[in-house]
Amino acid sequence: MHSFLIFLLFFSLVSSASAHLHGEQASQKVFNTKSPENIDPYRAVEHEEAYYGCSGYLRVGFIHTAQKTIDTSGSAFSGELGCGYKLNQFIKGHVGVFGVLGTGLNPRHDENIHGDFFNAHKNGYLLLGEAVLTLSYQDFEAHLGRQNFDSPHFDGDDLRMVANLFEAYLLDYHVNDAFYFGAGVIREASGWENGGNASNFISIGEALGGQESEAWLSWAAYKEENMSADAWFYFIPEHIAVLYGEFNYSQQLSPTMSYSFGFQYDWGQDVGAAHLGIINAHTMGIMFAISAYDFTLTAAFNQNFGQTGAMASVGGGPFFTSLEDQTLDAITGDDTSSLLLSMEYAVTPSVSVGTAIGEFKAANKNEYHKQELNVFLNYSWNNKLTTELMYALIEDKNELASTHQVRSILTYRY
Repeated sequence: MHSFLIFLLFFSLVSSASAHLHGEQASQKVFNTKSPENIDPYRAVEHEEAYYGCSGYLRVGFIHTAQKTIDTSGSAFSGELGCGYKLNQFIKGHVGVFGVLGTGLNPRHDENIHGDFFNAHKNGYLLLGEAVLTLSYQDFEAHLGRQNFDSPHFDGDDLRMVANLFEAYLLDYHVNDAFYFGAGVIREASGWENGGNASNFISIGEALGGQESEAWLSWAAYKEENMSADAWFYFIPEHIAVLYGEFNYSQQLSPTMSYSFGFQYDWGQDVGAAHLGIINAHTMGIMFAISAYDFTLTAAFNQNFGQTGAMASVGGGPFFTSLEDQTLDAITGDDTSSLLLSMEYAVTPSVSVGTAIGEFKAANKNEYHKQELNVFLNYSWNNKLTTELMYALIEDKNELASTHQVRSILTYRY
């Protein structure tokens, strides 16, 4: 608890000083980063690697979880050094090294150290997370190697010390500014949600809890001024086949008022040897948001009609109702559903505060029934300095037990 107070004071002082000294910048969402308020379609290939000189980030974070039987906490420093080189207009490369180091304030016993920030042994680590070759020709572009990656069921989910990173070989074709499509294969994933060791790349099949296997995928995405749509197909041999689609629409009603809504559908089925077990998922989701005078109100609902739970992901997953801890794919039982209500207030273009509540349950509530409350504060300055402070309360209605979690991360990008 002593280390938590030290970090909370540190982040408060840094945020206050930065807000006073620097200009204003549009704030970023802490949760529900994929919502109809941001109608950009998922982009599989990261097109913004630095190909000139070096860049990266420095980060310090703290996380504390208090559960019924044990409290865990962790604090760490992390950083990235990424350097790029452009040979010519056709060939570019980027290499990024990531490191995590404990602050020295962590608990003495491993069972009390929060594992999300560290490797499998709850220690710091060094990782060659990016080593990507980019080949371009006219409207074709290939990204080959370890890289940033964002898709519905495999995404970076950068909520800890190092984002999830992937070894992938991807090719996309831009038909025009509005429409593009692509295909490729993802071999391995690293990061705090790869199901194994954050400091290692392991195969996609293993990351999902099965056996060694790669994931083949294809996608198409379209975006115009007020509308976006994207579709994805994944095939993991001897594991699963997944089809995902999403549509978003937004409209400005006046200079101070706008609304947006989204629809999503996710289908999953086991294939071949079914190393992940029997899977039969049919999930639908809707979301509606309205913004007026710096307030944003959001309502979202997901329902899975399949005979098993919703599709799992390496990353935060695509579902509209995802919160800090609970997601639809975590629910066990049949006919699972989740509901989310949230309110956010932009105090300034740089500072936002908000709260969200969610309910996650199976048709038989005795199988699964949890509720979650999130309260957050987020500060961003000039895309250089960001502070995230999140508190989550998770209530298990079957065990009459509560879990409290605080997460605070300060990031400086250079």
